[in-house]
Amino acid sequence: MITTYKPTLQDLWFRQQFMADEATMSYNAAWGGTIPFLENTWKEWYDRWLIHHENKRFYRYLKDTETQTFVGEIAYHYDEEREIWLADVIVASEYRGKGYGSEGLRLLCEAAKANGVDVLRDDIAIDNPAVGLFMKAGFTWEYRTDEIIMVKKDLKQSPRKIIVIGSPGSGKSTFSRKLRDKTGLSLYYLDMIFHNPDRTTVSREEFDRKLSKILNGDQWIIDGNYQRALPLRFEKCTEVFLFDLPVEQCLEGAASRVGQIREDMPWVETEFDPEFRQYILDFQKDQMPRIHELIEQYQSSRIITVFHSREEADDWLGWSSLTHEEKNHQLFLKQKALLNQFLEKGAISQAQHDKSLHDLIEKMGETC
Repeated sequence: MITTYKPTLQDLWFRQQFMADEATMSYNAAWGGTIPFLENTWKEWYDRWLIHHENKRFYRYLKDTETQTFVGEIAYHYDEEREIWLADVIVASEYRGKGYGSEGLRLLCEAAKANGVDVLRDDIAIDNPAVGLFMKAGFTWEYRTDEIIMVKKDLKQSPRKIIVIGSPGSGKSTFSRKLRDKTGLSLYYLDMIFHNPDRTTVSREEFDRKLSKILNGDQWIIDGNYQRALPLRFEKCTEVFLFDLPVEQCLEGAASRVGQIREDMPWVETEFDPEFRQYILDFQKDQMPRIHELIEQYQSSRIITVFHSREEADDWLGWSSLTHEEKNHQLFLKQKALLNQFLEKGAISQAQHDKSLHDLIEKMGETC
């Protein structure tokens, strides 16, 4: 078992030791490997990180409670230039493979959350097997470059409020049902709110009242367009799924529903209504510009996913249904393939490839 320990100034010998160890710092090879931590810099560093941290820096050792041995460090700090919180977990090489890294990352996330950090990130070298450690701890990929993978974890338990929009016939209602079954969230169809079984419609006031009641709920999925009420749904939601499929596929999808009993409509369509068909034909021209405006407005504050085919939507559902272990396996395969590409292009030597692959297998528990 390990616990966090606030080191004294004299305890910094351990940090000096592991930062000078090539095996421990191999993850940092892309940025120079080992890092000098000279004793004459300890006091200034200690003052900045452990005394006058200004709630922008956090640092602790990881300590084995049975042996009373220091085994690593955990830290996070606020990157003012990028305005993000960045994590750091290092386990000394001789103590790896014992689960200290996973437990240390869990302790770090707990500390960050307790100190008011909402989202914790880390930018990890593209060939660093520690990516798997973060994925197992519930972090997700935010973006990737040729050099790093940025991972992040939302530390606050935010309710999910999801809207699913797009042309009729695109598959959004089928996706909404699958998402409901996967998440357990309540699903509301705007068509069922607006239409009566006798094909009449409710008044605008009644529609707005019913929609407002749903929006004030804690968690939900809302399926449908209804552009007049779309800005309000964007304002209230946390996630957006947009189905942006070719019009031919939407027409085909809408036609295939004729004669079927559907939970998203209060009647059975007996024909492909010409007016409805024209609405689908004009959707890109009449509806999508406003949708794109709202996406542009909210893209920095909402999780927005755009599907260009039904297969993409199914793939997303499949990926999100994977366990951390299954995602980790897929990540392993991707990183292994990337190492092979680097080798083929001459970007790394055979020895570098073999060592990185060995580290990857060791960290992620995979086999070749």
